[in-house]
Amino acid sequence: MALHEDIPLGALISLLHRYHFVALNTRLKPLGLTAGQFPILLFLSKREGIPQETLARHFHFDKATIARAVRRLEDDGFLCRKADPGNRRAYGLFLTEKGRQILPDILRTDSRWEEELLAVLPENARSVFLGNLRTIAEQSTYIAGCVHDDECPLLHRKPAP
Repeated sequence: MALHEDIPLGALISLLHRYHFVALNTRLKPLGLTAGQFPILLFLSKREGIPQETLARHFHFDKATIARAVRRLEDDGFLCRKADPGNRRAYGLFLTEKGRQILPDILRTDSRWEEELLAVLPENARSVFLGNLRTIAEQSTYIAGCVHDDECPLLHRKPAP
């Protein structure tokens, strides 16, 4: 299938994201996970102990959407909530042993998708493409006004161009 030449960049990125989601849903189903849960587990593997509100802010989802995803991950034994000793009404999110054990499998699943996707490019063009895409993604955060680390914690801050 060949795409039209006049499809805007945002639509191409959206298409890529949607088909990534579809592929991950299919491939993660045997593990008892969905594509929507994948980024939450990955994020918590880097920043355990954060409250749900931080997840909602980071992913730009409403609190109810994050609450449902977290509840399902908790019900399925992938994460748990622990009370914040400094604030009894606040809870931090932590991966369980099951959550930690599944991480290599979900990362491998995502890596395989990425390898399949990039296989259409010559090997020497892949790192250039990924570097350019990373630069564009970083620029989009500046254009969107994402300036605080808690809004975009996956970024390594550098001055805007």
